[in-house]
Amino acid sequence: KHSSIFFFCFMRFFSSLHHSPFQALPVLFKHWLKNEEVEEGGTAVLHCELTKPNAPVEWRKGDTVLQPSDKYEIRQEGTHVELFIYDAEAQDA
Repeated sequence: KHSSIFFFCFMRFFSSLHHSPFQALPVLFKHWLKNEEVEEGGTAVLHCELTKPNAPVEWRKGDTVLQPSDKYEIRQEGTHVELFIYDAEAQDA
């Protein structure tokens, strides 16, 4: 049985324009998320790529901000960001 997993990757961009004479370039997505299908009980891995390394990122499911747990693992290395969803279930769709 397959479930489609829909999650969103949000970047939090904190501007320091009021405190600095330098204008920071915005962080953008180089590669957007793609729909992923995974069998129930499997692990889904979602990827996105940013234009700046180590930019703050929030993963959300609907309005809920996801936190690292037994269910979710969040990895970020440079411009690459990943969300691992373990033991996927229908309600993860």
